[in-house]
Amino acid sequence: MNHFMRSKGAVAFALILIVLSTMLPLKAFGEVNKVTELEDRLSGISEEEKGVLEELFKIQQEIAGMEQQESEVTAEIDKRQLQVQDMENSIRNTQSEYDLQLDILKRVLVDYQRRGPASYLEILLNARNLSEFLASLNIIKDITHNVRGLLTSLEDSKAELQRQRDGLVGQKQLLEASREKLQEKLTVKAALQQERETYLASLQEDRAYYEEQLNAIAQMWEDCKTLFPGIAEELTEITQAGHFTLEDLNISYGLFSIQGYIREERFNQILAEHSTLPETVFRFGEEEVVIEVPEKHLVLNGNFVMEGSMAIRFEVVQGTFYDMPLEPSSLQELFTEGSFVMDFGAMAGDMLQLDFTLREVWSQEGALGFIIIPEYAGSGKFERKSLSNYLLRPIHFLNRSSKSERHG
Repeated sequence: MNHFMRSKGAVAFALILIVLSTMLPLKAFGEVNKVTELEDRLSGISEEEKGVLEELFKIQQEIAGMEQQESEVTAEIDKRQLQVQDMENSIRNTQSEYDLQLDILKRVLVDYQRRGPASYLEILLNARNLSEFLASLNIIKDITHNVRGLLTSLEDSKAELQRQRDGLVGQKQLLEASREKLQEKLTVKAALQQERETYLASLQEDRAYYEEQLNAIAQMWEDCKTLFPGIAEELTEITQAGHFTLEDLNISYGLFSIQGYIREERFNQILAEHSTLPETVFRFGEEEVVIEVPEKHLVLNGNFVMEGSMAIRFEVVQGTFYDMPLEPSSLQELFTEGSFVMDFGAMAGDMLQLDFTLREVWSQEGALGFIIIPEYAGSGKFERKSLSNYLLRPIHFLNRSSKSERHG
């Protein structure tokens, strides 16, 4: 009987596994198919529809940006409210300590007044010998010292109370300013929501259609925002994993510096070979770097800025999603977990047997150029002929017109 029951259980478990293994791929296929359907829908809209959706998407982004700011200000208010409460508790504790010390001082002074100064003089005069006299004198000194200590402690407590009360006033003012700021954000958000409602109402019978399209855009944008931080992190890891060779860096040297460049084609090839996420393509133009994620219809325009002495960071200036402009708040959302960073120290690895500082990086048509300076270049002992000894492979001269003239 037990054997029969165990057999039935095993069969039931196997059936559950079969059902689940069938359902999960279907669910995944359904999700992929839904995403593809949304992409096809957005890719196939007319120019007129695109113009309407651009305006609606712009308002949608502005509302989302205001909601984010509203959330930040609300968090700021909560933080300041806790600070105010902590300061109020501290003031109460300091006030209690002050009142206690004041009460002790009052009792000491009452006792002193009751005894009178003559009693202390009498104690000294009644001393039978020098030892008793000195002992009595020390007791009187201790009493005087303790009174002075109480007075000093009272003054310190009073000053601390005043400082805390001044700080509390300042914190309450900041809290009130934060509340006013929040009210401004709420007012702007309400105006934007009204603007969106008015715009949708003006579309009349087409309203439902555009709302559906706008929801599709919002869903795709949320997916893009979720994915992009992983792309930025992976790009950073790939460039620092030692995949670039000395030939890829096209190293050459000048009298006081080493310079080189990375071709756009080779850069993208290395990324494609080692990436596990959607394809990301870099375009190097004159003083501009473009990052494109074709699968997500995302294009980001910007440039590299220095990040410390050895690395550069991509700084976005503008971008589009399905050819629709992205607002600054939306661009900021993409980089909440950090941007793409290239560390030239990690890229060079053991290829250059010297310590160096990254002096300049620039984008030109089809390539990313850079200049590095050996740490000993400014020591006065630098010789041009000696620099080639620090390269592990033959050098290649960089052909740059304006840049090479400026950094010979």
